[in-house]
Amino acid sequence: MFFAKEIRNEEIHVPIRSVWLLQLYASHAYTHGSIVDGDVDKHDTELAELVVEMLCDSVEKRLRHDLTRGFTIGERNLARVRGRIDTLQTAREQLLEKGLVACRFNELTTDSPVNQFLRTALETGLVLMHAQSSPQLAQRCRRLSSRLAAAGVSLPTTTPQLSARLLPADRSVLDIAQLLLDFAIPAKGKTGHAFTRAEMTQPQLRALFEHALLGVFRYHLSPLGWRVSGAERLAWNTDSSSPFIPGMLTDIMLRSPEGKLVTVDAKFTDLFATSRFTDALTLKNEHMYQLYAYLRSQEHRGGEWTHASGMMLYATAANESDVDFNLDGHRISFRSVSLNSTPRAFRESVLRSINLS
Repeated sequence: MFFAKEIRNEEIHVPIRSVWLLQLYASHAYTHGSIVDGDVDKHDTELAELVVEMLCDSVEKRLRHDLTRGFTIGERNLARVRGRIDTLQTAREQLLEKGLVACRFNELTTDSPVNQFLRTALETGLVLMHAQSSPQLAQRCRRLSSRLAAAGVSLPTTTPQLSARLLPADRSVLDIAQLLLDFAIPAKGKTGHAFTRAEMTQPQLRALFEHALLGVFRYHLSPLGWRVSGAERLAWNTDSSSPFIPGMLTDIMLRSPEGKLVTVDAKFTDLFATSRFTDALTLKNEHMYQLYAYLRSQEHRGGEWTHASGMMLYATAANESDVDFNLDGHRISFRSVSLNSTPRAFRESVLRSINLS
């Protein structure tokens, strides 16, 4: 079951379920291996249920063993020194005459940012599962959140900020919790058509699509020896240092073990445009020029750039299309990937796109 609400941009109507698909493949939970393809394919397109179920499994496992503890600052008047003495408070309250000193010290607590983060995610899962008409998972989220509360974990008013230095055991469950918190969900007490966040803009959707492509490429190609990297700046072959010459910035760079280079640009728009003169469908001029500039401007570098390939990957809500041809010694590809598909179909379509002949 999924929401009928759609996020709209200038040219493509995108169901919320498709946005979740992109968020999944763009997430650390996927690229770090916390969520694997087998889990995704088993649940098909019910991604929200998959993420909530995995979060509940992880929290239950923690409660069976021991919650991650953190440190908090304790302040008490004690008969013996612990931590650091607050000399000003000790003097102001004349504590020494009472045989006491004011102390500030670190003490272990279950009410740590990590556990608060997990409880926040469980509450989010509770709202989402109600909207998805999954009462069993909703009840499971409520029960686990209550158990955390009984263990002394508070529910903050805002999502806790986590330290960059986390225990290895915490990373996986926090990646899953973060993915759930990133999902677009209905506002509490509203219908399934009311969302807690504003509709995504065209640049936001394009960036999300780019990160999803990067996630799929990294997860599947890196173990095969490919070097997968994000944006790379390219310079023009010119003797001018004028600040008015625009730079070039690619989206994704793929380098195969055999030395093949593919530069990929992500587009969240239709693959074809309509000719002003004949009403026939054509590739978009500006995208054609963009790829041509990337490839021809770098030929002077030799090596992998001599016969580098270029590809435009488009998100589409319709049928997929592809156009491939050779141009001045470079393989050029224009291909679309459907968002109205299962996660497996989306993933396989993205990976097929790099099989350039």
